[in-house]
Amino acid sequence: MNKKEKKPGGWKRIVLTVFCVLLALILILAACVGVYVNYLLNKIPRVDLSNESTISSSELEELLNTDPDVSPIDPSESLPSIEDVTFPTDITEPVEKADHVINILLIGQDTRSSKVRARSDSMILVTFNTEAKTVTLTSFMRDAYVQIPGYKPHKLNHAYQYGGMSLLNETLKVNFGVEVDGNVEVNFSQFQKIIDLLGGVEITLTEAEADYLYYGSGKQIEVTAGRNHLSGEAALMYARLREIDSDYQRTERQRKVLMSLIDAYKNQPIDQMLALLEEIMGLVTTNMDNSEIVGLVWELFPMIASAEYKTQQIPAHGTFDQGDVQVRDGLKNWFQYNIDFEANREILREIFEEE
Repeated sequence: MNKKEKKPGGWKRIVLTVFCVLLALILILAACVGVYVNYLLNKIPRVDLSNESTISSSELEELLNTDPDVSPIDPSESLPSIEDVTFPTDITEPVEKADHVINILLIGQDTRSSKVRARSDSMILVTFNTEAKTVTLTSFMRDAYVQIPGYKPHKLNHAYQYGGMSLLNETLKVNFGVEVDGNVEVNFSQFQKIIDLLGGVEITLTEAEADYLYYGSGKQIEVTAGRNHLSGEAALMYARLREIDSDYQRTERQRKVLMSLIDAYKNQPIDQMLALLEEIMGLVTTNMDNSEIVGLVWELFPMIASAEYKTQQIPAHGTFDQGDVQVRDGLKNWFQYNIDFEANREILREIFEEE
């Protein structure tokens, strides 16, 4: 019985067939991953910066007339006038930012106002330096007296209320030279839900902080001085606490909560990470589209776990005056004013150009 001769090149066809099958499987898997990623990202509410609303002159007048931060001046007080505060005219260009530096602005919105957009209760610039492998969290002080393009000078947190993300970005650029690459926003309720989804955060409390959360908050949060596991409600109260000290300590608390959130998330198993992402996506708002987010994740994810984390606040200590200032006849408001903008730009320049 004659054996059939093997056709030359038969093994090549087999290899080619196997290769094609594997390629098809890879393409199908990639397509499925792409569909899933888009499904997740499409859950995020978006903001079009070119189409954000601004408040009208009548709304602005009402806001100024009903400002809860304004209080009567005691006749015995002698206060500086806000009209005497001037701004430098020779600082217009943004601080040069290296290509390997990415700035994402996190905005915590105070949603207690129902008539118009609320103020930005917290503004934390997250600066990723992919070459130096650093992540710097910079809190911008809400009471900083700054120029707001198109409006009279006021506190920095008013910029968001007047014109949303786009005006806040422009205000940071005009005053501090900051170029924002993307914005992410949450309100108080969303912030609390995100923390609860992650199972809470680990925070070390001072005795004064613990006493306030139990006795002064009206909620009687069961905590003690030292290490505590805080729920979303407790963490929100902690992050907004300034009654026992000042807004400087409050911004430091906000950065501690954010750092604890990062630790809580990056230590999750991958399946838990994906499940949490699906829940969290609908709780944040951004101006970035899907391709921008995917690009950022692709670039930043490898360095997140091993990066060196730094924190700071702007305006920095020693670069401004602060206290009550007469805003109009018989009325005062608290500001950080007479800010040395060039000194603060120099601080930012160090992280924006860091090699």
